Amino acid sequence: MRTRVGNALRSRLLVPAVVALAATVGGVGYGMVNDDVVTAAGSLVFLPSALLLFAIATRDEIDESTNGPEAGSDESTDTSG
Repeated sequence: MRTRVGNALRSRLLVPAVVALAATVGGVGYGMVNDDVVTAAGSLVFLPSALLLFAIATRDEIDESTNGPEAGSDESTDTSG
């Protein structure tokens, strides 16, 4: 469990996950205080994004080599040149 928390704190996805969670909580709170059901329900759209970002950020094995547009290109398999 300690490793997952450490990975999450080092992950770049933590900031957008916290922002999405704050938007959800803030929207629901605002909607409840102002008796606005549409705002409260509409802000729940951000909840799956926040949960998904937190789940990705806490993965044990994050392989940085598979990220980016060059991930599939390997010079040893490149026959174009």
